[in-house]
Amino acid sequence: MSVVPLLSLPSTGSFSFCQLISSVEHYQLLSTADVNRARVRDVLKRAKRNNNKDSLEVVKALEDYIPYLFSIKDGLEAGGLQLDHEIGETLDTKKFQVRLETDRLVTSWRMPFSGSSQLHVVEPQRVELPTIYFEVFMSVLTYALSLLTLAEEVYQTSSAEDKWKQATTHLLLAQSILVYLSTHSLQLNAPVPLDLQASTFTPIINLISGSLHLLVIYKSLSSSTSSSSNNNNNNNNNKPLSAGLMARISIFAQEKFGTALSLLPSNLQNHSIETWIQDANRYSTALAAKYLAIERNGRDEVGRAIALCVGARNAISSISVFKKSKELLLKKSTSNPFTSSASKNPYSNSFIFLKDRIVQLDKEIEELEKQYRTQNDRISFQAIADVKDVMRSWPSGREVVAAKSEWEPSKRLIEWDNYSDNSVQQGSKSQISYSGQGSYY
Repeated sequence: MSVVPLLSLPSTGSFSFCQLISSVEHYQLLSTADVNRARVRDVLKRAKRNNNKDSLEVVKALEDYIPYLFSIKDGLEAGGLQLDHEIGETLDTKKFQVRLETDRLVTSWRMPFSGSSQLHVVEPQRVELPTIYFEVFMSVLTYALSLLTLAEEVYQTSSAEDKWKQATTHLLLAQSILVYLSTHSLQLNAPVPLDLQASTFTPIINLISGSLHLLVIYKSLSSSTSSSSNNNNNNNNNKPLSAGLMARISIFAQEKFGTALSLLPSNLQNHSIETWIQDANRYSTALAAKYLAIERNGRDEVGRAIALCVGARNAISSISVFKKSKELLLKKSTSNPFTSSASKNPYSNSFIFLKDRIVQLDKEIEELEKQYRTQNDRISFQAIADVKDVMRSWPSGREVVAAKSEWEPSKRLIEWDNYSDNSVQQGSKSQISYSGQGSYY
């Protein structure tokens, strides 16, 4: 099972702040913002062509652009920056005039979720909205989504010892950004697109909580494999977690994926994201049942352990990727039917990776069930518990990775609050460092 669903990152049209705002004093702020935005547009186009394989470059580009974008937004709100063409008559309320001026900044973005139930099959139309807030919102959302794709990329391809920490860091940051977006609604004079509403972000926030706990399970399994292959390994830090703890972590993940499913808005239903969450929910269920079976067998409750193994395999059999792998075996196909469409659908591009992990889990549970049945037939002679009963009577899940506090935008490059006193930071005309800059270099 992958860590997160593979998403299609938004793309954006060309745009220039310097063409709308003339400011000798803050020209470098505007021109650097334009350069950084052009880079964002370019890396998003390349990521789209390469199925998000350039997600690290997207993250870097957005980290460079976002501080300038927030600084320009604040300057327009404070009156430190103004559009070239004034609007008609002077209004009584300066703040309202600035709001109208900022509404003349028209940028265009493709929505990340709407337009198709399958990734890249039908490209969603580009949405244009006349407000700086739309540009801010979409840039920050794209930052969060690119972090999710980067976490998946690190998990699947990195061989670094700290890949688990890296992937966890990316997921936590993406989650905190989505929390920020869900609590800071987009300011529009028209209905907000469903893709940009809090109702869309809330299930993804829960999804990430489940994914963080899947990572804990994967890390423990990796440590277990490493320990078994190295008899001289005495490092207690890599000691695998107990079956009981693994079960409760898996249950927590399953609960979070279940919550995400129950909260899905209409734009995410019949979508590849919904399919992934359903699979992740079933996969977590199978993991939890497997480890509960091991725990029950250790307590001489082999009858319940057998029932849990049956329940785990039932959950696996309903996973869509597992079903597809069975269909391929039945057809005795000599080629992968997903290969031809892999360039169009990054979800199917990970088919082999997902299938191998899920099939491996099914084999492990099958071996456990055989072992427990043999033990029961020869030694224990216990009645096999009802599968539905044991799958319902689970302990509560255990959270082991807590969410970070809500994301905060980077420190502004210019203190616009003091603009009326002409106390602009002199360093604003050169590139100013900000929190998090260079963290991915």
